[in-house]
Amino acid sequence: MPHLVVTGGSRRLGLEITRHFLNKGWQVSVLTRSASDELEQLSSSSLTVLKTGRYDADSITSAIQPLAESTVDLIVHNASLFEKDSADPEDAVPQIGRLMAVHVALPTLINTLLEPALRRSENANIVHMTDIYALNPSEDYSRYCASKAALENLSLSFAKKLAPHVRVNTIQPGALMFLPEHGDEAKNQVLEQSLLKIESGFDPVLKTLDYFIDNPFVTGTAVKVDGGRAISR
Repeated sequence: MPHLVVTGGSRRLGLEITRHFLNKGWQVSVLTRSASDELEQLSSSSLTVLKTGRYDADSITSAIQPLAESTVDLIVHNASLFEKDSADPEDAVPQIGRLMAVHVALPTLINTLLEPALRRSENANIVHMTDIYALNPSEDYSRYCASKAALENLSLSFAKKLAPHVRVNTIQPGALMFLPEHGDEAKNQVLEQSLLKIESGFDPVLKTLDYFIDNPFVTGTAVKVDGGRAISR
């Protein structure tokens, strides 16, 4: 049974990734700071929920270390912290520190700890979820964008380091599914910035993950899943 480790697998896209791979017959280990009711309601002997409380080195190492003795076929780094730049100058350094901790330090630690488990797999993959804003940043979310750009670069480094046995790629999603609090005006504004002008849901990302798994000749790449928004905004 192939084994997925997914961070931030408790809500929205992460939860759908969890469901998708459980339905495909995979063993799934979800790393989360707090499990959602939806995750807790998933009844499967193939699901393991690793609760950390927080994303710091000690908590992550404690949660992940037992997996190092297993075989891991896929790691999806979905955990994310989306914050607008703080207006308080004194929060600039703490805020970028929080963002880099989740988007850069966390994947670095997990990839390093689980490298032996990945090398036991015959089809090992790592996928980092970044953002179209990594290449075309928003001035209001400059620190978030910078941390996602750092993750893009980190992904390339791991692709080099772990080749040829482990393939490493990124997905750059755009707006996939609106939150309940998004009003019609906000939705229309986002859709107008997309070439395809539809709310896609999470399925296109799931299909891209399947593509990475099934294609043995792809590593060090970034795939935009954004309906063309990156080139229209």
